[in-house]
Amino acid sequence: MSTQHLPASVRTAARALYAATALAAAGAGVIVVDQAAGSGLAQRLRQTYPQRGADQIGMAESSILTYLFTLAVLGTALFAAMAWASRRGRRWARGAGSVAVVLGTALAVYNFGQPHPLVMTVAGVLPCAAGLTAVALLWTRESSSYFASARTASA
Repeated sequence: MSTQHLPASVRTAARALYAATALAAAGAGVIVVDQAAGSGLAQRLRQTYPQRGADQIGMAESSILTYLFTLAVLGTALFAAMAWASRRGRRWARGAGSVAVVLGTALAVYNFGQPHPLVMTVAGVLPCAAGLTAVALLWTRESSSYFASARTASA
């Protein structure tokens, strides 16, 4: 289906998904910058768990960094794929996007209760906000008509 005939809701949703892609990639950058600047995460872990030794803090830091970086990279890839699929009328983008945004938001809320630096936690919430906007737009009547017509055209 031609992207010239995209309804405004799908076009805006795709823009929001591209913004979410950029924000998720920026979230990965925040993690790298935090590490380069002296690891606010390690400092936060030492403050939260003063009874833990350096080895335990190091292991916790490594695990948390892996978890957060993995979420950022997966979010970047998923939001980019959803933007591509939405512009092409792929119906699965709406369902996959809804699930991804719900799971991502649940993880972002969970992260607020963890001993992560606030900048890392906020960096994880911003892509979810853009993704939520996009998903809401993808479920409008105008978008639903577009996805239905795209399915009919490809059948």
